[in-house]
Amino acid sequence: MTENKLYIGLDGGGTKCRAVVFDKNFNELSSAIAGPANIAKYGNLAYEAILEASEQALNAIDMDIASAHEYLYVSAGLAGANVPSAAKALAQWQHPFARFDYTSDLHAAALGAHGGSDGSVLIVGTGSCAAAIKNHKLSQFGGHGFMLGDKGSGAWMGRKGLSLTLEALEGVIPSSDYTHALCEHLGARQPSDLIEQFNQASPASFGALAPMLLEYAHRGDCIALAIVEDAANYLSIITHKALAISKGKLVLNGGVSRAILPWLEQDIAEHVIDAQHGPERGAIIYQQQLTEGLTHDIN
Repeated sequence: MTENKLYIGLDGGGTKCRAVVFDKNFNELSSAIAGPANIAKYGNLAYEAILEASEQALNAIDMDIASAHEYLYVSAGLAGANVPSAAKALAQWQHPFARFDYTSDLHAAALGAHGGSDGSVLIVGTGSCAAAIKNHKLSQFGGHGFMLGDKGSGAWMGRKGLSLTLEALEGVIPSSDYTHALCEHLGARQPSDLIEQFNQASPASFGALAPMLLEYAHRGDCIALAIVEDAANYLSIITHKALAISKGKLVLNGGVSRAILPWLEQDIAEHVIDAQHGPERGAIIYQQQLTEGLTHDIN
């Protein structure tokens, strides 16, 4: 170990990649953000985001990435890293670092949340999933992406709300205060107005509609409330599955997680604690566990 040995923990998701530089005692020195780093979806663009975020974080402390092979130990929690083809490509990447390890963003978040100990997480943001760590093994429920899963997430709720609003506009179901408000918010007078706006929209665009849906659910709007209750039922089920494995505490993550908590099954709140660390430190914990033989690479 050299005196100038540094670590970078990376949290790479579908919208951004955040790099945090730690010293040898794991004190945070600097951070930086670059573009999306879902490795299964963006491929080379994700590699570029990893390098850009790392370089910017190093520049902030007057370090040069050109000599990173001498001193820089990098570990990343990346969306899509659990997809076999993406993991294979990562294993073959000619990175410029002294060492580079990777796992899924979910795994890194769970490790950081509980400091590497057993515990569970419920992530409800643009996407959704629950996970448990028990004896260094990760068990995941949900989190299969916007096309095939992510039920209960902000994007799922936003899309569901739009779908039912289309039905209300066509007279298939009765309209409500929520559907009227959503149409006014989006400037939509007919179904084609909504289709024009969202036909090729990103999950984040659907997720941006979740706060309005939750607001009208709080007001008791029948359509909004039915969507939120359906979301909460699913999220309660996967959370209980995670807690049954970890037998520990639960950390909530994601911009919608606290807002949906009042609708989850009542006993879930009893398990909720604050996170010990963020996913960037969780990625470093993963690297440490690999070194100590406590866990295995995801390949």
